[in-house]
Amino acid sequence: MPLLFTGFNAFGQHECVSGNVDCNAGFNEINTPVSTQNECTISIGWRYAALAFGRKLYLRGLLDDSPNECVTLEATGDIKSLAASDSHCLVLLDSGRLYRVQPKLQAELLAVRLEAPPRTHLGTKRSIFGAPKAPPLPIIEHIACGSHINVAISSENSVYSIPSCLHQFAERQFRVKQLQCGHEHAVLLNVNGDVFTWGNGLRGQLGQAVLKLEETPQLLEALAGIKITQIAAGGWHSAAISAFGDLYTWGLNGSGQLGIRVMKPGGFLKEPTVYPLPQLQDLPECGCSQGMEAEVEEKSNDDCAPLRVFAGSRHTLLIRQCGRVWASGWCKHGQLGKQLQNLSYVDEFQAWNGIIMNTASDDVICGPWSTVLRQKRSGG
Repeated sequence: MPLLFTGFNAFGQHECVSGNVDCNAGFNEINTPVSTQNECTISIGWRYAALAFGRKLYLRGLLDDSPNECVTLEATGDIKSLAASDSHCLVLLDSGRLYRVQPKLQAELLAVRLEAPPRTHLGTKRSIFGAPKAPPLPIIEHIACGSHINVAISSENSVYSIPSCLHQFAERQFRVKQLQCGHEHAVLLNVNGDVFTWGNGLRGQLGQAVLKLEETPQLLEALAGIKITQIAAGGWHSAAISAFGDLYTWGLNGSGQLGIRVMKPGGFLKEPTVYPLPQLQDLPECGCSQGMEAEVEEKSNDDCAPLRVFAGSRHTLLIRQCGRVWASGWCKHGQLGKQLQNLSYVDEFQAWNGIIMNTASDDVICGPWSTVLRQKRSGG
């Protein structure tokens, strides 16, 4: 399962296989420390990348003084997920234990001590001798972080602004499906298709009508009643896909990351920079059946509906049902593929030629200024 990279790599975050450039978009294959036949977990910061294989954690990039620095650590159990920010990387084990590591050559995995959630109406549990029992350690299931926000969610639906417990979802049937963080905000999707946002919303990234800070998760009222299946959080923007195959984007659009024009035709009047409420996107026709054999039936719109969405600091990627990847936003460092590297930004979604994703198994990982594809095969 090769990892294909494009974008900012000035600090040697990714060691690429020499001369191995994949597909028309100009991706380079990453030279991973162990065989990519093994399951790999990856998270990308601005100055380093974190990769995990089983218990092994690898940090690479600008760790202390120079580019291309590397450090290897071993956790006490298999690593489930990573969340990298500039100052640290959160490491979640399959056991539900949470650790933090600073990206330095003398890095150590340090256990994160989380505040106990508020007491429930059932009261304090006591031993047979009457002494109060210590609350059990929370089992963490989801993590995400940005430049100024760190979030963890436990199996009991406690929401942590690490290390403090800031909210407790009371409904026993409440289950978190996905958690994403931008630079200063968080977006949560539950299994019922409801979206909650909190953090700094001064650039419209919370999807609320009023631009303000929200301390605790708030239901995104504009999407209430619409079953959402996938979310993404960029630096200062957010996106969601509904069960009907509709794409919604909101927040900052200074580089076209919402897929909305930055300038009106003619360039005389600038469009709004901030869209506080979710905007339904009218995507271009996919055209993926063009040039195929005549006997292939023409694809319907549902065959090319949006399926999954991903976001970097100022760019957004989209996988459609047909497997094609579409991209919009800032592309100065090639994060939208080398074919668009000469442009400052793209303010409407464009297809990546030569890339077909397996929608069941392939994945996209966005760094702040980069993009990594994880595919079972090297191209399409």
